[in-house]
Amino acid sequence: MASEQRCLLIGNSRWHWAEQSRSGVWSYSHSQPQLSLLEGSPPLCSWAAVGPVPAHSVLRPDRRLCLDAIPLRNVPDWLGIDRALAGWGAWTQSAEAGPLMVVDAGTVLSLTRVTADGAFNGGWLAAGLRLQLQAMAAGTQALTDPDDQRQEPCDGLSFPRDSCEAMRRGVIESLVGLILRAQDLDPSPLWLCGGDAPLLVQALQTQGLELNHAPELVMQSLVTLVSPAPDRSALDQPLNRL
Repeated sequence: MASEQRCLLIGNSRWHWAEQSRSGVWSYSHSQPQLSLLEGSPPLCSWAAVGPVPAHSVLRPDRRLCLDAIPLRNVPDWLGIDRALAGWGAWTQSAEAGPLMVVDAGTVLSLTRVTADGAFNGGWLAAGLRLQLQAMAAGTQALTDPDDQRQEPCDGLSFPRDSCEAMRRGVIESLVGLILRAQDLDPSPLWLCGGDAPLLVQALQTQGLELNHAPELVMQSLVTLVSPAPDRSALDQPLNRL
């Protein structure tokens, strides 16, 4: 089906797209940075960035969504627009009246606290899965980035014998431990999004943690903001309450 318009969020390592069909339904996808994807139709109705912005005529300054357009309260000027979008989006969708915490498992794993009245209330930042794996490979002589090798799925061992799988398992456990510690300090409802979120869901569930898995939370929020009128169809995507 032909498309009406699309939005783009330029991330640190990937580009994130929202595309609206003529029926008004939004779909979401992700790609490697590639200038050719900016060409042609549908038009780019809005865009935002946390990563490097390429020079291209399609990326018009008047269509850039900036931090001051996000209705999240008390936002510092250094906050990434992806964190602001995720925090505001979780707050607007939350069925519970109270504070919450958003975990965005992307290039950087971010924890963002939002108060009951929709204000930014701090958080944590940590290197995400890929950054940690790359750092281990770059900082040692013997370890290899797991992405450079074809590996079989994890054999289920708590302590893998293969070095690449041991790296993956160690990083995932470190991220899960960080999230669990945050919940110890602030047991607010937890929202999980980002490209690496599926790798963390099962491990968090095993620890008995309840969470809302909203894979496209950031892009849904962006689309809702730039729609001419409140567009609830942008939010009509699976929300897994786990």
